[in-house]
Amino acid sequence: MVYGWCYALLLVGFAVVLSARSVSQNNECLTPGGITGKCVLVRECEYIRNILRMQHHGLNDTEYVEKLKCGLTDNRLPLVCCPRITNDPLCGPISFPDRILGGNETSIDKFPWMVLLGFEARNSKIHTNCAGSLIGGPFVLTAAHCFAEAQKKRYKLAWVRVAEWNFRSHRGNKDCKKQPNSNSTICRRDYEVAGYSIHPAYKVNYAVHINDIAIIKLVTDVEFNEFVKPICLPLDDAQLPQPDGFPMDYVASGWGSTSTGSGMSYKLMTINLPWFDIERCKGLFPVPGGSSISEAHICAGGIRGQDTCHGDSGGPLMFEHAGATFLVGITSFGRPKCGKDGVPGVYTNVTHYLNWIQYEVFRGIIV
Repeated sequence: MVYGWCYALLLVGFAVVLSARSVSQNNECLTPGGITGKCVLVRECEYIRNILRMQHHGLNDTEYVEKLKCGLTDNRLPLVCCPRITNDPLCGPISFPDRILGGNETSIDKFPWMVLLGFEARNSKIHTNCAGSLIGGPFVLTAAHCFAEAQKKRYKLAWVRVAEWNFRSHRGNKDCKKQPNSNSTICRRDYEVAGYSIHPAYKVNYAVHINDIAIIKLVTDVEFNEFVKPICLPLDDAQLPQPDGFPMDYVASGWGSTSTGSGMSYKLMTINLPWFDIERCKGLFPVPGGSSISEAHICAGGIRGQDTCHGDSGGPLMFEHAGATFLVGITSFGRPKCGKDGVPGVYTNVTHYLNWIQYEVFRGIIV
């Protein structure tokens, strides 16, 4: 009821003549705060819909939404400037390996967006079974199941670590290490967590994880340097090629098991994984009469001995395009025995969740 009342007021406000700065539908616009946005229908902008749905919605909120107007459709429907995330100019520097099950060690600057999640148990012991990807500012993307499993054990997310590469290179309290034959010094750093959001529709059906994505917000923006940079997101302007049956390779990385039954790798590992047909993949993970693998997933791998594995959860599935590295997937699930011939790993398709990511990034702030 509140939503309908506010939307009616918004329509009345749009009945006035718009300024010369009016923008066409789906074109780029700027919010009052200077944030880049897209001129869309109100129903297509979750950020604004959330404002209008608020229980304690006041006139100031309606006036604020009024300021976000950017045009009218041919049918005189209101358009609003919906804030959109943009990729950092430093995102996704390409440094792929010459070529973590069956994987290879990375060089120390290979994937500067990789982060390690530290979950604290009730006895204060830290568990690091999940990774994530820095996407810019204070935000990290990872898998929802990392938190679901932690909650079952009553673990809490204690920190997010950047610039980690080799666990054994940091003994004692030394967080910085000078690189051999180089003037560079790499310093790992643990960032305090402000909060996190799990996708509200996350669930598990017969071992198939649905909407397996979560976003972490840190207390402060991450400081970028030679060893710490964000990965690019596959936004509209990226125009990434789609598999459509022709061969294409992804790259995955993580600190997960390097052989079946082994523990986590102390060094960051990487592996190339081929695209795997989604229909074949669906048949390998059947769900009787329920939600199964869909376009919200990416399947990759299926080559014996080459797979992501236990401990790689939440880490990135990457694709190189137009001189940059893009986060196309998040390591989600597979068979209990990793690296089985003909059985791929399954990843959350990041493109499918861009609207949700944008909503979470801007939720609760004035743009």
